[in-house]
Amino acid sequence: MVFQKRSLAGPETLGHRLRQLRQEARLSLDDLARELKVASKYLAAIEDGRYQDLPGQVYARSFVRLYVARFGLNEAAAMERFDQEYALTQAARPSVRPLLAPRAKTDLSWWWRHLRLLFAVLIVLLAASYFGWQIISLYIPPDLLVIQPPTDMTTKEATITVSGQTDPGARVSINNQTIEVQENGQFSEQVDLRLGLNTLEVTSKKTRSGERIVVRQVLVEQ
Repeated sequence: MVFQKRSLAGPETLGHRLRQLRQEARLSLDDLARELKVASKYLAAIEDGRYQDLPGQVYARSFVRLYVARFGLNEAAAMERFDQEYALTQAARPSVRPLLAPRAKTDLSWWWRHLRLLFAVLIVLLAASYFGWQIISLYIPPDLLVIQPPTDMTTKEATITVSGQTDPGARVSINNQTIEVQENGQFSEQVDLRLGLNTLEVTSKKTRSGERIVVRQVLVEQ
């Protein structure tokens, strides 16, 4: 069958002209849909000018081109008319506005939320550091300073005073003998000496800590 090129004249839309040609050919939409292998709902949308119901401009142009070629319309003029009508249809579509505007990152509440988060993280880190140090300090040997006798010495006395300073709450012993320690950590104790070399081992220890040991040697001459 040979189709003659027909003009696209008159003020009607492209869809109206195509419907007119289809009706003149005594074809139903379903008949034409089977022939062109295009869904009848899309052909009806083309005839009604409802281009927004077509699956995108690429498919729409393909369907219109098949329809135009079937009835011998001037393809260039028909596609130009379609592009104009399609553009008008798209321009008339209402713009979709977002329900909620995106929150700007410079918004004061955004900064406030993040500042509070950073502050909370800082507090947690400080608290963890504090409790961690408290736990570690339980196992660190206490400080111990033996003031008397200051160094290894020689004497003719039968006794000597051992005094010094340690951490409050620590227990002090001299040669495994526990002595009294004041609340501020100071201690002073008289120790008996024997003739010859005496070794004084001063030890300070807390409940769970290691021992801190200071050794002094005192030589007693006759």
